[in-house]
Amino acid sequence: MMFKKFDRVSVCISYVLVCALTTFNLPVHAQEAPFVPDNNAELRALFEGEWRDQFNTWGRWGDGDNKGASNLITPEKVLSANALVEEGIVVSLAAPVPQEALIDVGENGVFHRTMNRISDRNSSDNYQVNYHGLTVAHMDTWCHFFENGQMYNGLSVDENLNMEEGCLQGSVMNWRDGIATRAVIYDIAQLKGVEWIEPGTPITRADLEAWEEMSGVQAGPGDIVLLYTGRWKRREAMGAWAGEVAGYYADTIPWINERMPAFLGHDFNIDWNPRPGWEGIGNPIHIATLIWMGINIIECLDLEQAVETARDLDRYEFLMTFAPIPVEGGTGSPLNPMAIF
Repeated sequence: MMFKKFDRVSVCISYVLVCALTTFNLPVHAQEAPFVPDNNAELRALFEGEWRDQFNTWGRWGDGDNKGASNLITPEKVLSANALVEEGIVVSLAAPVPQEALIDVGENGVFHRTMNRISDRNSSDNYQVNYHGLTVAHMDTWCHFFENGQMYNGLSVDENLNMEEGCLQGSVMNWRDGIATRAVIYDIAQLKGVEWIEPGTPITRADLEAWEEMSGVQAGPGDIVLLYTGRWKRREAMGAWAGEVAGYYADTIPWINERMPAFLGHDFNIDWNPRPGWEGIGNPIHIATLIWMGINIIECLDLEQAVETARDLDRYEFLMTFAPIPVEGGTGSPLNPMAIF
């Protein structure tokens, strides 16, 4: 279903009406972070209790499975996603790699390109990058996150990960053939009628469902969810920052399990941060998706051009494709994903 055109005033009014029916009452305009919803403590108790079993997919695709929810990207899924290509517009979803250390980059995150030689006939250079972090578009695999000595499907960290060989199972080699599936943008900035969502704002289930209601589209099994907060637009206007993220709030975990996407995406780190009341738990969305559900993560995507295209076309679903660098033992990979409208 095509997105019905709304001007900014009607967007704001619609969102206020939706939020009036929820317990969160997030305002249309940004407020000082961190805003902590009233059910924060209750959600932490659920996270540490029944959710670990309720949303666990270990063994669903076999005890030796390494691909998790990516198994939902069937040949039929690929064909249906290709049918979404109508205009032939191809858009990159990655920002240029960082060339200098900034607060959201750090010395290890600077992309190093070194010229090896320049002769009278050719040239060559060398690339080096630490892609995990807050700036480079990348994917995470199971070996990037674990708890209680285990990673997805109950794999033992001690038996599956070492400094010499890296990740033995669940490495990026499982996705070397590439991904092509349906992607859905959740344009939270447009939903709230703002240029960007202020850092530290929790993106709740109510937000995601309000966007589905307004846009007429929603993510489903084997899709890629792309959360747009306007991170790169704000960065260009106000400079780099770190430590505060407008990310998925913990109440989205049941929603993620219901939708069961193959990949959960974001234009920053996916977890809401800072998280008052969640001390001692590192990145609950990472834990729930990567470890419990077998859903991969793609982060730090530059969604600005894709969102602009989607708004112009009034269409928030499209074919998305990417492939990791096929590194034996890799815990993830830098990416340059493509949105094809």
